[in-house]
Amino acid sequence: MNLERKSRDWLKQFVEEARGLGKYDVGETIEGLARKLGKKTSEIVKLNSNENYFVPIDLLKETLNQVVEEIDPRIYPRDENVELQGTLSKYLGVSPAQITMGEGSDQLIDLVSHAFLRHGDLALSIMPSFSMYERCVRTQGARFVTIPLREDFSLDMDKVINSASSGSKLLFLCSPNNPTANQFKSEEIQQLLDEFGGVLTVDEAYAEFSGHSIIPLAEKNENLIVLRTFSKAFGLAGLRLGYAVSNANMGTILSERYQMPYSTALITLKVAMKLIDRIDLIKRAIEEVKVERNKLIENLNGIDGVHAFDSQTNFVLMQVDRSSDEVYRGLLDRGIVVRNLGNVLHLKNCLRVTVAPPHMAERFLAELRRVLRG
Repeated sequence: MNLERKSRDWLKQFVEEARGLGKYDVGETIEGLARKLGKKTSEIVKLNSNENYFVPIDLLKETLNQVVEEIDPRIYPRDENVELQGTLSKYLGVSPAQITMGEGSDQLIDLVSHAFLRHGDLALSIMPSFSMYERCVRTQGARFVTIPLREDFSLDMDKVINSASSGSKLLFLCSPNNPTANQFKSEEIQQLLDEFGGVLTVDEAYAEFSGHSIIPLAEKNENLIVLRTFSKAFGLAGLRLGYAVSNANMGTILSERYQMPYSTALITLKVAMKLIDRIDLIKRAIEEVKVERNKLIENLNGIDGVHAFDSQTNFVLMQVDRSSDEVYRGLLDRGIVVRNLGNVLHLKNCLRVTVAPPHMAERFLAELRRVLRG
């Protein structure tokens, strides 16, 4: 009886602690919103998750069909994982041993947290940033502390370094950062690598849309892990594929000792390899994102009551001069889904919108003007 009571007490504590963890809100889905509004799914414009609509859908479907014909889904992937590491190593200019494959960068954030954190350890990040860092840290029973960015979204290097010197094991930086859309300087990253005693994990989910990458720093810095994803630049959000780049010793440890075997799906690995073979089309899509991003920022800043910030990503952070809740709901009622952020540092009433092809962006802008006119 005592054992049963202890078991129930333990489970009760687990449930209470689990409820205290952050829940990632995926927002409205296309199908769900279409049902609510009585519209067709084709009438919904989804701009809340930074997906890449510029990679041609015909290319992706053609590639998927080719892969389906080539694979035997009854067999575990193994050679394909190694082959993709080799393909990526040529694309990035690193050795295959530096690359650890994963099921999206989310899974790799969890992997890094699991590898380096023990109960009671300290991990750091900036604020605001991607919420998944805190969730993965806290599920390890570790502590999580954030350092606010400066008002211009830059790193407060003194505060970061002082906080990092307090025995912390991990420091997560998203660069370019979500949701502020700015990229941090390579010199600042190198300074942190030199002065931080723990492992610096830099999330470069949006790096292909920016001015530079710090992957070249990975080989000579054993305390650097760079996370990348195929969800953004390659348009494969639905297939879940990411990778980490570190020095060769760390990469081997993460891949062979901490990553689960067969962690990525066979079909996903094969599709990724074929898309890298068509990298010219991916790069063309990236350049289209940059062009449309500049247009979107300019158009938003031409609307009374809207201020859009510069971006090194495939999304734009904007501030409106009224309740962001009201603007979000007004857009939602018109079939437009954006991300309602509310407060971002000292800024109130902020929203985030994905950079989209002209026909989607024009619809968003037209509906936004209508909402703001009230």
